[in-house]
Amino acid sequence: MYQLSESQIDYILNDISARGVEMEDLQLNLLDHVCCIIEQELEADGDFETFYLQTIEKFYKSSLREVEEETKLLLTFKNYYVMRKVMMNSGYVSSVLILIGLFFKFMHWPGAAICLVLGIGGASLIYIPLLFTVRVKEKNELRDKLQLAAASIAGILMSLGILFKVMHWPFSFQLSLLAMAFLILLFLPIYLVSGIRNPETKTNTITTSMLIVIACGLWFTLVVSPRASRKNAAIKTAFILRNEKILEVERKSRIDSVETKLDAREVFEDCDKLKKLLLNEIIGSERLSDDFDERNILIEDEYVGKYLDNEAASKLAEKLCKDVRNFAKSNPELSPMLLSNSLFETDEAFNHARVYDVFNELSQVQLLTLK
Repeated sequence: MYQLSESQIDYILNDISARGVEMEDLQLNLLDHVCCIIEQELEADGDFETFYLQTIEKFYKSSLREVEEETKLLLTFKNYYVMRKVMMNSGYVSSVLILIGLFFKFMHWPGAAICLVLGIGGASLIYIPLLFTVRVKEKNELRDKLQLAAASIAGILMSLGILFKVMHWPFSFQLSLLAMAFLILLFLPIYLVSGIRNPETKTNTITTSMLIVIACGLWFTLVVSPRASRKNAAIKTAFILRNEKILEVERKSRIDSVETKLDAREVFEDCDKLKKLLLNEIIGSERLSDDFDERNILIEDEYVGKYLDNEAASKLAEKLCKDVRNFAKSNPELSPMLLSNSLFETDEAFNHARVYDVFNELSQVQLLTLK
């Protein structure tokens, strides 16, 4: 058994301090551990310095200062490892759910929406916030913390924007736009200024910044400008109005004919009720006027499910889909036109359709019921 001298103990303590460990309690604890190992394992005539260097290397991977950094994290952030474990597990689960959801979506299998909501929602609301919380404790500079916060917020908003877009929920564009704002106006300037000052990271920083700008530019190319959006809405609103006028002419000449069946009349009237309900929800009136453009009364290209969230509208849409399917079965010659690749095949297809498509199909069904 080796017996350490006072000078050797002082040598170990000074070396621990020289290696970057500044906390006095931690210095003494490391000193105690190292001394115990040396006295128990080193032979009486052994080489102290060589054995000490071999022993101290067992306490770290790169430098002994890692022990102090780890200790500070544990003291200031007691749940660090628990949060890190939850973060990693949530990341794994979210990734798997997103991949499964995408595969199911491409294959048109049930359960795709649930997997995507859980996967993207878990990544946005659990994984990214925990990643930020864990990583921000490792940053000392305020600039680095702001950079990490901007990137995390942009990631959360973009993920939620994509989720809202896939699920046909409102505000998907606004969430994505906010994500772009955080990325370009906050994250990019901080990242560019901090990275360009260091000659070793200057080239990578500039390259990465250009890629971010290109990616944001590509995203903005997919965004329709307000002027183009209004023009498109005016064209499609005029199309709906023309359909209504054509339908009115046909209705006056045929709706009272003896050939019109009661089930056809019911389908026709239900279509009319649903269109009035939707118009009232969208523009505040049951009828489109000829001067809609001058009065700036336009029908936006939104998902019809947004306007079917009340019980009356939902029941009317459900009844209409059922009546159309029954009407198609009783009129085999019209069945291909009514049900093949139609919004009336399933209630889900109808609820996830665009408003313009719904108005178009409702008018077509009404025309077919007049035959």
